[in-house]
Amino acid sequence: MTAPQPLLPPDTSNMDATLARNWAVRVKIGGAWTWIKGINSFDAPISDSLQEAGDYHSGAWGAQISTEKAWVATIGVGRKLDPTKAPDPGVEYLRGLGVEVGSDGIAEIQWWRTDGLPDAYQGRGTVNFASAGGDKTGLQGGTITITGYGKLNKIEKPTAVAINEVQRLDILSAPTSFKLKVLAAETSALTVSSLDAATLQTAITGLAPIGSGNCTVTGSNAAGYVFTFAGALAGVDVPTLQVTTLVGGTDPVVTVTVVTQGHPAG
Repeated sequence: MTAPQPLLPPDTSNMDATLARNWAVRVKIGGAWTWIKGINSFDAPISDSLQEAGDYHSGAWGAQISTEKAWVATIGVGRKLDPTKAPDPGVEYLRGLGVEVGSDGIAEIQWWRTDGLPDAYQGRGTVNFASAGGDKTGLQGGTITITGYGKLNKIEKPTAVAINEVQRLDILSAPTSFKLKVLAAETSALTVSSLDAATLQTAITGLAPIGSGNCTVTGSNAAGYVFTFAGALAGVDVPTLQVTTLVGGTDPVVTVTVVTQGHPAG
């Protein structure tokens, strides 16, 4: 009888290695995502705070459980100048935040892999900027450390094609009427019994933050309504519609969810 053979792992000789440099990093400046250029190193580990969760009845083995997560993004940069001899705006913005304290020193950044690996994140963090260089044969550089302030969010990788915002409104328990609000602009009362897609579209495009021709509404009370933003709002992360002033009905519930977050090309 032949002795059982151990299970062998698959052959990985046909798999390609991934490069450490395949990262893209941006920082939000004045509401616009701005590239950080001249990156020569990048790392963004997530760490755990662990607590012992074992007890008298769990045997002789420890049991560690995570009670908190933390993240730190470390970005090595070469401080380069463009053809007009101006410094990179993204790097300079972070350098400026590096001397501030409190909320004045917090930046919002996002990063993602530019290859087939799925990593893509966005978060806010406190900025520290340490300059490097000084030797007569060296190059001027720096290390930007962004220590997470709150949750690190998974995101869809930005693409080379603009993505239009899509939001959905569902009437789960009907009121007699409700209003929709975008930023400081608000519709008049929308009567549910006579509501249809055309009425919603007219109401929402009549608000200044949206504007005529920039949103198409489809659907019905029963199936829900889909708001697709385009025109001047193509590729824009549109503020989520807010439901206000619900009148009548029994425990009325009207919700708005973001189906697809808009973002510009690149």
